[in-house]
Amino acid sequence: MSPARQDVRTHFKSFVDAVKPYEPGKPIKEVERELGLRRIIKLASNENPLGPSGKALRAVRRALADLHLYPESRCPQLVERLCQELGVAENQILCGNGSDEILELLGRGFLSPGDQVISSAQSFLIYSILTQASGAEFVGVPMKDHRYDLKGILAAITEKTRLIFVANPNNPTGTYVTAQEVESFLAKVPERVIVCFDEAYLDFVEAPDFPWMLSYVKAGRKNLILTRTFSKSYGLAGLRIGYGVGSPELIGYLDKLRQPFNVNSLAQAAAAAALDDRFFLWRTKRLVMAGRRYLYRRFRWLGLRYLESQANFVLVHTGRDGHAVFRALLEEGVIVRPMKAYGFDEWLRVTVGRRSQNAQFYRTLKKILRSPKP
Repeated sequence: MSPARQDVRTHFKSFVDAVKPYEPGKPIKEVERELGLRRIIKLASNENPLGPSGKALRAVRRALADLHLYPESRCPQLVERLCQELGVAENQILCGNGSDEILELLGRGFLSPGDQVISSAQSFLIYSILTQASGAEFVGVPMKDHRYDLKGILAAITEKTRLIFVANPNNPTGTYVTAQEVESFLAKVPERVIVCFDEAYLDFVEAPDFPWMLSYVKAGRKNLILTRTFSKSYGLAGLRIGYGVGSPELIGYLDKLRQPFNVNSLAQAAAAAALDDRFFLWRTKRLVMAGRRYLYRRFRWLGLRYLESQANFVLVHTGRDGHAVFRALLEEGVIVRPMKAYGFDEWLRVTVGRRSQNAQFYRTLKKILRSPKP
């Protein structure tokens, strides 16, 4: 290593240098370049296969003329629409560059070296990454039956605990915690601990006993924040737009950490318009729910275990090296997500696509599984 390189590294924070970056699903263009394929379907990143709504696209076109201007800092039009939709005050909503930015603001606002964050050991990897990047300790509580163990999380709380993350429904399992479990959990969490319920997949829930977390915010729970996104059900992943909902005190504190123009003008316009496109949201939900049932049937035909999901993806057990199956699917032009990073070595996560995409995935998976093990 050169002296100049050594000099630079002396300023690196060891806990940041040790962070393993998040690896997103493979983009279609990358697979085209890597394998020389042209007909590719991507079922890896839980994107909306319908694309964005027509209303959102028209709003983006109208907003293009003002690209020379900085966007409005607090997203007033979008915040007003969200207030109407959710029944909360404007000072209870904070918009971000994807809901991931709200999660990062929580880390910046509440974590210092030596602090502690608790979540599930098999949940969204960003929770552990932002914890490590803050020099704090991440405690991953093992799941029970592929579900968050809220009792185990309560037992793990110490004086150092600052944040708890609960993804409900969970990524990557698609499972959820019930209203009764959440009621008992929140009654026992110390008020000094901030609890974040990540509801990125809320719109795909069918379970009747799913908790309506917004009621706790409206009841004045000060240490609770909900994060939601326009990336999934609204099909705006490429614009990066999400938001947090919480008490005025908590939202006001996090707002001090936000960059002044964190949400671009196109994203603001598209998200506000997307909220008005209820038919598009209905179509998306219908497609996902029908697609989940289709995949369940096909997995049963193949004799594969799977987890019933409340999200727009399904986790399936392949019975062999999941990464090898992922590579074999990739070479056939089907992109899914291997789950080794989450501790599910023989599992794949497949996003629900259009009917033809789901069928192509099934046919390709059947062909691979009936061939000799890779």
